[in-house]
Amino acid sequence: MFSKFSVKRPFTVFVSVILVIILGGVSFTEMTTDLLPKIDLPYVIVMTTYPGASPEKVEESVTKPLEKVLATTSGIEDINSVSSENSSMIMLEFSQDMNMDSAMIDLSGKIDLVKGQLDDEVGAPTLMKMNPDMMPIMVASVDINNKNIKEASNIVKKEIIPSFERIDGVASVDAMGVIEESVKVTLDDSKIEKLNNKLKSSIDSKMKSSQDELNKAKNEIAKGKAELKNQSEDKNKELNEGSSAIKTGKSQLQGAIDQLSSGKNELENQKSELLNKKNELEQMIKNQEENNIPVSDEQKEALVSIETGIKTFDEKLNEITNQESSLNSQLKELNDKEKQLEAGKQTLNSELEKASQTLSSSEAEIEKSSKELEKAKKEAYKNADLGKNITKENLSNILSAQNFSMPAGYIKEGEEDYIVKIGDKVSSLEDLNNLELLNIDGVGEITVEDVANVELTNNADKMYAKINGNDAILLTFQKQSTSSTSEVSKKINETMNKLTSENKDIHITALQDQGVYIDIVIKSVLSNLILGGILSIIILFVFLKSIKPTIVIAFSIPISVLFAITMMYFSNVTMNIISLSGLALGVGMLVDNSIVVIENIYRLRNDGMSAKKASVIGSNQVAGAIFASTLTTVCVFLPIVFTHGLSRQLFEDMGLTIAYSLLASLIVALTLVPAMSSKMLNVNTKKEHRLFDKFVNVYEKLLKVSLKHKFIVLIGSLVLLVGSAFLVISKGTILMPETDSTQLSVTLEMPKESKKQDARDMSEIIIDRITEIEDVDTVGALQSDGSGFMFGQGGNNVSFYVLLKEDKKLSSKEVANIITKKTKDLKADIKVNSSNMDMSALGGSGINLIVKGNDLDKLKDIAKDVSKVLEKTEGVTEVDNGLGDGNKETKIIVDKEKAMKYSLTVAQVYQEVSKALKSENTATTLNVGSNEYPVIVVDDENNSLSRESLSNYKIKAMKDNEEVEVKLENIATIEEVESLNSINHERQVRNISVTASIDSEHNIGLVSKDVEDKLKDYKLPDGYTIDMGGELESMNSAFGDLIKMISLAILFIYLIMVAQFQSLLSPFIVLFTIPLAFTGGFLGLLVTGFELSMISMLGFLMLAGIVVNNGIVFIDYVNQLRLNGLDKKSALILAGKTRIRPILMTALTTILGLLTLAMGIGTGAEMIQPMAIVTIGGLSYATVLTLFIVPVMYDILNRKELKQNIIDEEEM
Repeated sequence: MFSKFSVKRPFTVFVSVILVIILGGVSFTEMTTDLLPKIDLPYVIVMTTYPGASPEKVEESVTKPLEKVLATTSGIEDINSVSSENSSMIMLEFSQDMNMDSAMIDLSGKIDLVKGQLDDEVGAPTLMKMNPDMMPIMVASVDINNKNIKEASNIVKKEIIPSFERIDGVASVDAMGVIEESVKVTLDDSKIEKLNNKLKSSIDSKMKSSQDELNKAKNEIAKGKAELKNQSEDKNKELNEGSSAIKTGKSQLQGAIDQLSSGKNELENQKSELLNKKNELEQMIKNQEENNIPVSDEQKEALVSIETGIKTFDEKLNEITNQESSLNSQLKELNDKEKQLEAGKQTLNSELEKASQTLSSSEAEIEKSSKELEKAKKEAYKNADLGKNITKENLSNILSAQNFSMPAGYIKEGEEDYIVKIGDKVSSLEDLNNLELLNIDGVGEITVEDVANVELTNNADKMYAKINGNDAILLTFQKQSTSSTSEVSKKINETMNKLTSENKDIHITALQDQGVYIDIVIKSVLSNLILGGILSIIILFVFLKSIKPTIVIAFSIPISVLFAITMMYFSNVTMNIISLSGLALGVGMLVDNSIVVIENIYRLRNDGMSAKKASVIGSNQVAGAIFASTLTTVCVFLPIVFTHGLSRQLFEDMGLTIAYSLLASLIVALTLVPAMSSKMLNVNTKKEHRLFDKFVNVYEKLLKVSLKHKFIVLIGSLVLLVGSAFLVISKGTILMPETDSTQLSVTLEMPKESKKQDARDMSEIIIDRITEIEDVDTVGALQSDGSGFMFGQGGNNVSFYVLLKEDKKLSSKEVANIITKKTKDLKADIKVNSSNMDMSALGGSGINLIVKGNDLDKLKDIAKDVSKVLEKTEGVTEVDNGLGDGNKETKIIVDKEKAMKYSLTVAQVYQEVSKALKSENTATTLNVGSNEYPVIVVDDENNSLSRESLSNYKIKAMKDNEEVEVKLENIATIEEVESLNSINHERQVRNISVTASIDSEHNIGLVSKDVEDKLKDYKLPDGYTIDMGGELESMNSAFGDLIKMISLAILFIYLIMVAQFQSLLSPFIVLFTIPLAFTGGFLGLLVTGFELSMISMLGFLMLAGIVVNNGIVFIDYVNQLRLNGLDKKSALILAGKTRIRPILMTALTTILGLLTLAMGIGTGAEMIQPMAIVTIGGLSYATVLTLFIVPVMYDILNRKELKQNIIDEEEM
C-alpha cells in the first residue's frame, strides 16, 4: 500500500523528505546535550545538624526519632542513615513511580510531627531531592598575577563570580579557597575585671555609710543597756535594804509576841490551877456545909486568897493581851509595808524588763539590718561580676538588637507620605567599639570597647588551594536542570576567555569540565556513526556493483537518522552517549530494511520487470518480513518497563533511539526507496557477479552437506555455545567498563593525629611528584574546613584535580597507576580515581560487605574479622574495616546521686558543659562601604575549655538552698575513649561497611565469589548478618534486570513471529539463531579480552532482536517457494542461494557500522566498545551459521506439506 502510493505520488514523498530534513535539522540544533540521560533518582536526603554532638548522641537524639516517623511515609522502599559527629544524614529511596513532589510534601509533614521532640540545639531538618545535576559540571581555578590571596578573593567575589552567575543556564557558582573576612569581637577578661573592680568600689562606698549608721545605733543601745543596768542595781539595792529592815522588825515583834504568848500561857495555866483549887475548896466547903462540918477560917482565907490570885492573874492576862494586840498591830503594819515593798520591787523589775526588751529589740533590728546589709553587699558583689552577665550569648543578642534599622511604616501629612525608619546600623569598627551595651550607677556607660577587643580577621589559616604549586581559588559550577551541559559549559568557557582577555593578569583554568568531555565523546560517537554509514555504503556498492541502488540506500540513511532525531526531540530524549550509541547501532541496522527492499527490487528488475512494477511488487513481497523483523528488534526494549533503577534510566534512551531509527528506516524503506527506485532503476543494468556466484556455489555444496549431517552441525554449535559461555563467565563480571579521559581526581587522607599543616606539607610533595609526569598539564589541590556539601574534605584531607594534556601518550588509567606508585611511600591514604566522569561512577566501586546488627562492640569485632578475610584474599587491595582511626572522645559520666546533692540532673550538666564548649556566636553583620562582614563574638581564649581544664570547670548549683559552684570532677567521671567516626543504619538497623578495591589484574565478580565462599565458614552471632553491597550489588541488580529483559524479549520476538508466520513451529526455528548469536558474542569477548559487563549484556539484548531478522527473511522466502510448489530441500537450497546476498549485506552493514565503536576509536568509545564487540561477534557468527542451522532446523521440524491458508468468501 505504502510503496504503491509512493511510486504514484513521488512529489508527496519529496515534500515529506524536505519536511523531515528541516525538522531533523532544527531538532538536532535544539536538542539538549549531556553526557548521560536525564536520571530522575527517587531519592531524598534529610540533613540535620547537631553542633557538638557525638555520633552516638546524634543517632539517639536525631536519627532514630526521624527514621521512625519517616519510615511510615508512603512509597518508601529503603531507608539508610549516617549519624556522624555534629550531623545526621538519612537517605530515603522511593518506588520508581512515586511522585517526588508529593513525597517531599508528605516528608515535610512527617518532620513537623517530630521536630518538637528533638533537642533545642538540633537544627531544622533539611530535605533535598537527589539529582545528578547537583554535581558540578565544571571545576576551574583562578590565580591573579601580583595579587595576594586576599586581594584575589575580593576580585573573585566582586567581579569574576558575578560574571559567571549572569550566564544563562548557570544555577550557582561556589568558590573554594576564597578568603572570607569577618569582624571578631573577643571578650577581654582583664577589661571586664577592671569594670568589676570599679563597680565593687562603688558598692563598698555605698555600703560603708550604711554600716556606719548601724554601728552608731548599736553603740547607743549598748550605752542605754549599761545605764539601765546601773539603775536596776541601785533600786534593787534600796528595796533590798528596806525589805531587810522590815524583816528584822518583824522578827523582833514576832519574838516579843512569842514571849508574851508564852507568859500568857503560863499565867493561864497558873490561873487554871487556882481555879481548880478554888473549885476543890468550894466543893469541900460545900460538902462540909452539907455535912455540917464547920468551915474554918483558914479555908475561907484560902478561898479569898485564891480569888485574889485569880483576879491578879486576870489583870496580868489582860495586860499581856493588850501588849500582844499592840505587837500584832505593829506586825501587821510591817507586813503591809513588806507587801508594798515587794509590789514596788515587782513594778520596778517589770519596768526594767520592758526597758531591757525594748533595747534588745532595737539591738536585734540593728543586727538584722547588719546581716541584710552584709547580704546585700554579697548580692551586689555577685551582680557586680560583669563576666557572668556579659557572655558571648548576651553580647551577641545585644549587638543584634542594637545594630538594627527597619522601616516601621508611613506617616501621611497632606498629600505627602513620610516613611518612618527606626534605628541606625553600625557602619564602622569605631562605631562598633563605641556601641553602648549597659549603663550602671557608679560605673556609667559601658561600651563594646570596655569589655572586648574588636578586630577585622579572615579565614586564611583555614583555606588551602593550589594550582601547580601556586596559591589559587577554585570555582565550582552547577547548571540548571533544564539546561544543556555542553551549552552551559561552552558559555562558561567563553566568559573565561573574555575575562582573561580583558585582564591579562587573571588566569582561569578548567580543571574538570563535563562539557568538553561530552563534546569530545559525542563528536567521537558522531564521527564513528558517519564512518559506519560510509562503510555500509561501500559494502552495498561492492555487492550490487551499481551506483544507482547504492545512492538510493545512501540517501535513505540520513533521512532515517533525521527522522529518528525528530522523534527523539519531541519525546524529550537528550543527545547523550547512550542515545547516540543507540543511533550508531541504528545506522548499521536502519539500512537493513532498505537493503532487503532494494535487493528484491533490483533482482526483479534484472529478471526483466519494469522499474515501477518491480518497485511496487518487490516492496510488497518483503513488506511483511521487514515489518516483522523491525518489530522483533524494537520489542527487545519493550521489557524495560519491568525493570527499575539504573537499568531503566540508562536503557530507556537507547531503546527509544533504536526504535525510532528502525521505525524511521521501515517507513523510508516502504516509501522513499520504492519511489526513488522507480525513477533511478528505469534502465536495466544487469551486472555479473562471477566471484560472488562462485561463493554461492560453494555455499550450496556446504548447505547440502549440512542437510545430510544435521545432528553433527547442531551438536557442534551447542558445544561451542556452552564452551564459550563457560570461558567468558569464568573470567568474571564487572558493572561498567572504564573509559579514558583527560581528567583525574586524587584524594589525600592524613592520619587522625596529624594537623592541617601536615596535610598541606604532604600536598606540596604530592603536587611536585604528579607534575613530574609528562602527560600532566595542571594539578589543583584544595583543603577546606569541610563545610562544603559536595567537596566536604575537611581538616586533614585534601582533594586534587589532575588535568592531562590533550595530546597525552598514556591513558588516564596508566597515569593513575603512575601516581599511585609515585606516592606509595608517603605515610598517608592516597586514592586515585581515573573514571570520575563515566557511568562507572553511578554504581558502587569494589567490594562492600555490610555487617548488620545492634551492638556496636560486636559489629566492630565482626568488621575487623571480615577485613582480615579480605586482606587474605588474592586481588583485594585497600581494605578498610569501616572503623577508621576512630574519634578520640572525652566521655563525661555523671554520678546521678552526687549531682542530685547539688540539685543537678544529667541534662543540666550537659547544658552547662555544652554552652561552655560552644566557641563562637554570629551576632550580626557590619556594612562598611560596599563590604559586608559577619560579626562573630568569641570568649576570651583563657576561658576556652580543654581536656586538661574540663575537670575543673565549675557549674552553678544549689545546696542547702544556697547557690554554690561545684567542680565537674566532683560530680562526674571523665574518661578518654575512642568512638566510631559515624554510625550507619540500613532500614533502622546498625551496620558497618567493610570495603576494598580490586587490583587491575583481577575481576570484581570472581573475587567477590571467592570472598563469599570464605565468609560461609565464618560463624556470626545470633541477630547479625553480612550482606554484599557495592559494585557487586549494583551488578547483580543490573544483570538481573537485563536477564529479565532478554527473556521477555525472546518471548515477545516469538509471539511476533507467530503472528507473522501463522505458525507455532517456524518461529521456534528462527529462535534457534539467538543462542548462535550469543556464541558469537561470547567469542568476541574472549578474543578481545573484555569481561562480561552491563554494557556487553546490552549487546546480547540487541542481538536477540537483530539476528532473528535474517532468519525471518529466510523462512518467509522458503515458505513462499514451497507454497509455489517447490519441494522442501530444493526450497531450502534455493532460498539460501537467493537470500545469501541480502543476508550478508545487512549483516556486513551493521557490522561495519559498529566497527569503529568496536575498535574503541575516539574518547569515550571504551564505554560502549563491549556492546559493539558483542554485537559484531554475535552477528558475524550467527550470520554464517544462520545460513546452515536454520535450513537444518527447518528440515528437521517441518516434515508436513505446507498448505496455503485460503479463506473463501462463503466461509466469511
